[in-house]
Amino acid sequence: MEPSNYELVRYPSGQFVITRVAMTANGVPCSGPRDVVGAYTSEQEAQSALDRLSSVSPQPAVDASATAQRG
Repeated sequence: MEPSNYELVRYPSGQFVITRVAMTANGVPCSGPRDVVGAYTSEQEAQSALDRLSSVSPQPAVDASATAQRG
């Protein structure tokens, strides 16, 4: 799994959007679209969410069929 890089973008409309771009093993951003993680109207709320995202360690992907069989 490649590491992810989160960034907080402020739009002229006053909206704050957290995006994620995949990074290579060398720490270079991969080309391609960014994933929108969240959109906020308050910079404080957006910064708090960004801090929480940055402190969470990456979790391995869970196979949906394995989860359904357990349930």
